[in-house]
Amino acid sequence: MRYPILILLSLCLSVLCGACAGSRSSTAHGPRGFWKPNRTDRNGLARGRWRTHYDDAKKQPFTSGQYRHGRPVRTFRYYSPTGALDHSEVYGQDGYCEVTYWHPSGKIARQGKAQWVTGARGARFYWFGPWTVYAEDGQKTSVQTYTDGSLTRAETYQDGKLIKVETFEGGRLTGTTNPL
Repeated sequence: MRYPILILLSLCLSVLCGACAGSRSSTAHGPRGFWKPNRTDRNGLARGRWRTHYDDAKKQPFTSGQYRHGRPVRTFRYYSPTGALDHSEVYGQDGYCEVTYWHPSGKIARQGKAQWVTGARGARFYWFGPWTVYAEDGQKTSVQTYTDGSLTRAETYQDGKLIKVETFEGGRLTGTTNPL
């Protein structure tokens, strides 16, 4: 009775020792489980931390953010090939987001709203409402208004004063006024 228990115990011990005696360390694979980036759920939808890179060595980041049920959440950041922040998207409810493009100096270049819509025809990302464009020195140079992703109005500013208003319909210029 004693010998079968000892044999079973030694067999279990040898299996455990053999499993631990691998040539690679357990940390050689990088993060696992919850911390592993770029995961999908059982439906194939992106979830959790998401990171992409310009290079195979993963030294040059391209994007960083998070997904929940295939939709971006919180803040997504996009980087230029030089490593500088190119633009960021801060997501709220129902796919609405605040988008900010940055000058290489780190100052705001363009800012506005967009929406990420997922439907039967696939996913669609479009701009809407007013988008403000800034020069490198912080001066407002134009305000462009979008309706369902199409430019409908463009205001041009010089030295803080409105100098030209253009209206568009179907992507074509339909009118120009000079308020000065």
